[in-house]
Amino acid sequence: MKKSVLSQLIACLALVALFTANVEAQHSNKIPSSLSGKAREYYAGAIQDDDYSQLALAVCYQNGEGAPKDYNQAIYWYQKAAEKDNVIAQYNLGVMYDQGMGVPKNYELAAFWYQKAAMRDDAMAQCSLANCYFNGEGMKKDYAKAAYWYEQAAMQGNAVGQRCLGICYDEGQGVKKDQKKAAEWYLKAAEQGDSDAQYNLGVLYLEGKGVKKDKKKALEWLNKAAAQGDEDAKTLLKRNAK
Repeated sequence: MKKSVLSQLIACLALVALFTANVEAQHSNKIPSSLSGKAREYYAGAIQDDDYSQLALAVCYQNGEGAPKDYNQAIYWYQKAAEKDNVIAQYNLGVMYDQGMGVPKNYELAAFWYQKAAMRDDAMAQCSLANCYFNGEGMKKDYAKAAYWYEQAAMQGNAVGQRCLGICYDEGQGVKKDQKKAAEWYLKAAEQGDSDAQYNLGVLYLEGKGVKKDKKKALEWLNKAAAQGDEDAKTLLKRNAK
């Protein structure tokens, strides 16, 4: 029998606690000589439990700015800030686990932190949580919940959320298929420069699905996508060159 998601998460959190204890042993009130510039200021604030300083220091370690690039330290400080409900730290920590940066990939922990941030209206976290539901990574696959979270992000003007919500309507995944609504959401994302949305909108205009068939508008959007390097758009433009 497979372990339940809850038991898996408990086991993951136990490992995180062990990891945190190991990294914490490396810290003291003395600012490390390896830090420079703003990172030194952030460290001073971080050890005083200031969540903004902890977040900023984590970014320094993640990007190697004013600090040696060290994903373990980045995760440690993101964790500290995330536990204080710092929404950016929660999202960034989710990304670290999602992408396996400094740790093995762990979709359960990624989804856990994405959900924390998504519940506090972080649009990127909402998109990432939706992806977890859509792909069944760290969460049981659930297209309806994926569509819900894409919509939360889309309503905040997030282009990725708008495009992905458009796909849900386009393909009838988690919502009733409605290519008119798909076109509306693609348009919102396309106008923000999302190349995938530009391509998808171009296809709808080319085929007359959800919108009135219009080759001129189709080519206009396909050209915009192609200009950003979209290979599918380039191929479709060649087929419709005449």
